[in-house]
Amino acid sequence: MKYPVVSIKTTDGLDLEGLFFEPENHTDLIKIHIHGTSGSFFFNNYYERLISSSLDLGISHLTTNNRGAGVYEVEKGTVSHGASLEKFEDCVQDIDSWIEFALAKGYKRIILEGHSFGTEKSVYYMNRGNHADKVVAVILMGFSDNVGTQQKFEKKIGHSYFDEANALVKQGKGEYLLADMGGLAGEMPISAQTYLNFFSPDSENSKALPLRQGKDLKFFQNIKVPVLGVIGDNYDGEYTIIPIEDAVELLKSENKLAEAYKIKSCDHGFNGKEQEVVEVITDFLKRRVLS
Repeated sequence: MKYPVVSIKTTDGLDLEGLFFEPENHTDLIKIHIHGTSGSFFFNNYYERLISSSLDLGISHLTTNNRGAGVYEVEKGTVSHGASLEKFEDCVQDIDSWIEFALAKGYKRIILEGHSFGTEKSVYYMNRGNHADKVVAVILMGFSDNVGTQQKFEKKIGHSYFDEANALVKQGKGEYLLADMGGLAGEMPISAQTYLNFFSPDSENSKALPLRQGKDLKFFQNIKVPVLGVIGDNYDGEYTIIPIEDAVELLKSENKLAEAYKIKSCDHGFNGKEQEVVEVITDFLKRRVLS
């Protein structure tokens, strides 16, 4: 198997990298994978099996970086990026750019696959993306609600960061990090501008996949192609806010084209369960895309 690294430049000038795989007799179908918070195109243990399974099915596979890769990247002359700096709406131009890469290679049908925060970006893209009409299926691995996760964290610690974030932005210091180095759900730092972009009332991020509501997933309802959701069963390690079983049923009830499954004894990254999650995805693709 060859592992070619490819790169693109987004419309605002950000360089992004990915890994691009083509089976020997490929068709016009390609799967594009969107990583989660601070992830990357090479980070997850499931990638090898995920890629191999796609190639076995005759589907090309592209694992991608987006501007949420890494944590905090600021350098003169470059577009600031990283999980602590990204703005949610910019995920559209990232995914647009990767789909345009695929279209330029002759691909016409896209399977959009996201993990963790990448699931929220994928759902959002299907409502806002310029090439959403090229997507023939959506796969949501470890589907998440990051706004609900932040709200749960702030309830636990007893305060929010809105006053601090607003003060920094008013001082022209939007890229400055909040003082709490675990300000993003207790897991990593976050800048003032990103905090306000992600978590302000009625933010675009808050609308993407609001599992916390337990109903009315309007953006999810709008998806008109087959959808697969697959998730582990470790509630403390997932980000559904509502019980995982309820989140699984919610996806199925909110969109008649969706199916969803829970994998037993499995964490958010599917570690040790890579083969099981790949088998679920392979079965879905055979039934809902390739048949």
